[in-house]
Amino acid sequence: MQHNVLQCSTGEALLAELVAIPSVNPREQAVAAETPLAEFVADYCRRLGMTARLDEVTDGRRNVVATMPGRRTDEWLLLETHLDTVETEGMVLDPFTAHVRDGRLYGRGACDAKGPLAAFLSALARITASGRPPERTVVLAGVIDEEHRYRGVTHLLGPEGGTDTTGDGSGRFAARCAGAVVGEPTSLALVVAHKGVMRCRIVATGPGGHSSLPEGRVNPVETAAEVVRYLRDEVATRLARRQRPLVGAPTLVTTQISGGSGPNVLPERCEITIDRRTVGGEEPTQVWRELKDELESRFPGLVEVAPPHVVDYALPAQDDGAGAAFSAEVGRALAAHGLDPAGVGVGHGTDASKICRAGIPSVVFGPGSMTEAHTPREFIELSQLARATDVLVTLLTTGSGRAPGGDGD
Repeated sequence: MQHNVLQCSTGEALLAELVAIPSVNPREQAVAAETPLAEFVADYCRRLGMTARLDEVTDGRRNVVATMPGRRTDEWLLLETHLDTVETEGMVLDPFTAHVRDGRLYGRGACDAKGPLAAFLSALARITASGRPPERTVVLAGVIDEEHRYRGVTHLLGPEGGTDTTGDGSGRFAARCAGAVVGEPTSLALVVAHKGVMRCRIVATGPGGHSSLPEGRVNPVETAAEVVRYLRDEVATRLARRQRPLVGAPTLVTTQISGGSGPNVLPERCEITIDRRTVGGEEPTQVWRELKDELESRFPGLVEVAPPHVVDYALPAQDDGAGAAFSAEVGRALAAHGLDPAGVGVGHGTDASKICRAGIPSVVFGPGSMTEAHTPREFIELSQLARATDVLVTLLTTGSGRAPGGDGD
């Protein structure tokens, strides 16, 4: 796709192009879903004079990593967001055509997370147009699979993806990053902490049989119902008393249930899925192990707690050292544009938890509201997109104060 990057540096025009490129997460299908978008981003960055590369992660699905040298080449800042979106079924408007109405741009991924990606790219374009390099070298990473199994960020931080970002043989960029801004819809708030998650299946079993002869037979559906009540009344209630600053208490809810083969057959199996949100200091695998021991002791011989099929870590508030210093720096950039610099916490997860565990101080920031993500009418307020771009230019060029090429507030 041919485009003039400086003319396309306005958030609305650029975001419309991003939305027009489908990048629906294929889940377990072998489809290179995000690669066309990664190629677009690489081309856009190269037209800004940046170096850019595409890294295959799996099944032809590629991350994009681009670099803009700064005045300080020994210290880098990572801008990271994801390329994939959720599915489009049920959307009211054409999901891959940007619709602009009343100051909002509608389309799949408009806020989660092509809006933050557009803000990143627009900020880099504005810096290029100003003729002044950023303060630090900027590494932009667009990764696959955030909506499913986090394989994109895992690859980015691993030996294959993080060995040599600039091609100069200088080693892992994690050791040189002063911080990372993870692009997600935060309504322009500075997110410094969020929950993690552990999801697993709990399987109840029984001998089966004819529904007219239930006496003396274990009914897995009834066992599962007892498990659901126990999880709600005992486990979730216990968790609710463990309040934490910024993110609140860990939670547990039953999200799926399935079982039975016919209306006149006692089932041999019934399965439930739970979603357990973790907080800082909790290891998801340990949370699973403790729950497994509790349930299998409470319902001996009746249930089995399968290994977790989704595990993600919490992002704890980094309230001292380099983490606190970086959060404060981002906060100053927000304050320079009239936004609240105080850090907040959220209940959902992001790639920031993985980046933080790699030793890079991490915050989450971006335009758009999480309440609009994944919805049939997903949209972003274009005014937020413009303000996010202003904040990012300020952060990348000065860390505080008025940014070159920006209008201020």
